[in-house]
Amino acid sequence: MSQAVLNHQNPSKFPLGVIIFSMCALSFIIFILGYVSLKLADPEALPITKISINTFEENFVNLDAKKLEDIVVKSLAKRGFFHINVRAVQKEMLRQPWVYKAIVQRSWRDKLVIHITEQKPVARWGAKELLNEQGEIFSPDYLGKTKDLVKLTGPDGTQEIMLAYYKEIAARLQSLGLGVSEILLTDRRAWTIYTEDGKALVLGREDLLNRLQRFLLGYPKGLASRWSEVKKVDLRYSNGLAVTQNFFL
Repeated sequence: MSQAVLNHQNPSKFPLGVIIFSMCALSFIIFILGYVSLKLADPEALPITKISINTFEENFVNLDAKKLEDIVVKSLAKRGFFHINVRAVQKEMLRQPWVYKAIVQRSWRDKLVIHITEQKPVARWGAKELLNEQGEIFSPDYLGKTKDLVKLTGPDGTQEIMLAYYKEIAARLQSLGLGVSEILLTDRRAWTIYTEDGKALVLGREDLLNRLQRFLLGYPKGLASRWSEVKKVDLRYSNGLAVTQNFFL
């Protein structure tokens, strides 16, 4: 069979018209992709128009969602959806003293969702700082609703052990109906407890809980009936305690 006959019986699978159309379609797709890429390369493409700030609790206590939103808007710096630096926004949130944790997520196509865990102060630390549940110090510009918290004052680095002792001490004194307003630890590691009604319990440097237990045993046997007259109870003795009376009653 001649070559001409073979060519006639096996025409090309891709006619010229199909090839031209495919080339045009491919060129159009490449153009569209290039155009989209160029647009998305613009830092302000797909601007963020919605910011949602949520808390894992019912409501914020010492944080203001509107103020946090204003901070986020400034940190966005006119960056669109694909150009937002999520970590930078997270770091900015964590710079706020009352923010303990922050999770920042993008939500297609114009939304930023931020989940905030607020600091939970459990004690005041010194004059201007607070302690959270983990014994970590944080320093807010304002102390918020913390006036009723116990005040712990001690050398740098002792906040965790002081918080642990406070929890134990407070639980024991609560059995007598006494609350703790302040605990002082001196540079020499001597402990003094101040009750909510203004009495001082001097524990010294050793056997803190044993000395406190001595007070717990002695309180109902004579101290309770004259507690309003007491100014200070010194528990640094090996077998007893000394009571200083308030002479200005």
